[in-house]
Amino acid sequence: MRQGLRPLGIGRVMAFALAALWALPGQAYDVRTKTTGPPVYIKAVEVKLDDDKHPWHGRYGAGLVTAPNFPGSDNYDEDLDLDLKLVWKNKVFFENGTLGVIAFNRRLFRAGFLLRADQGRQVDDLPEALKGLGKVSARVDSGIFAGFSLYKTYITAELLTDISDVTNGQTFDLEIGYTMELSRQTRMVPYFRTKWGSRHHNSAFFDVDAVQAAASGLRQFHAKSGIYENAIGVVVENDLGKDWHFNASVNLARLSDGAKDSPITQSTHGDPNQITLRAKLVKTF
Repeated sequence: MRQGLRPLGIGRVMAFALAALWALPGQAYDVRTKTTGPPVYIKAVEVKLDDDKHPWHGRYGAGLVTAPNFPGSDNYDEDLDLDLKLVWKNKVFFENGTLGVIAFNRRLFRAGFLLRADQGRQVDDLPEALKGLGKVSARVDSGIFAGFSLYKTYITAELLTDISDVTNGQTFDLEIGYTMELSRQTRMVPYFRTKWGSRHHNSAFFDVDAVQAAASGLRQFHAKSGIYENAIGVVVENDLGKDWHFNASVNLARLSDGAKDSPITQSTHGDPNQITLRAKLVKTF
């Protein structure tokens, strides 16, 4: 095992993994469940997936995140942002709430299976006027992924379904990005992402049924399946030393279709424009 992992200890790494599994997705919201920039199964500059001499690779760190309180919210919270990526033998990985297995691995293409935790929508995050909407319970999604990378361009696709009987819905995410080397120490990754949700998934977060309408004063509404978010963003990472890095990102999302038209988003406490800001210090091993 590499020297960089010994001071932390595998027990502490796994404890950090369990904390990150729930903490990180909860700091943002359901529409943002994964780390910005290239996912670890594509290729991260700081995670040497092709290094066969050591079974473990990854990074850990912490910082701050500013994100909407709930999907469609115009109120924001600042919270602790935990970051953890672990890769074992280029086959199994953990990345900020997502556990994955790389089943097909070629130089330009990778595919496999995902298991992802999400905290849904918490009542405490809703303003007083909207607490009658209630919570959307934490859930676990499973599915498949495929990633293609050529030179500095990457494309990823993820198809997930709820297996915890919370939304009983499906989502499909498509992302394309490009890594720009600004200097020997600094990299920038602009990207575009689009998200599709099934009727059950979109309904869980943007529907207003008769009971919720009576409790919140909002009109009844039923969301349909469709693309519910388009986003552009950028990740900037600067090397501070051999193993230390400063990472900052901006994600600018625009809700669309039923997510945008929902009375939740159109209320005085809602906004179809969703911004997520992150800044953190990380160490690689």
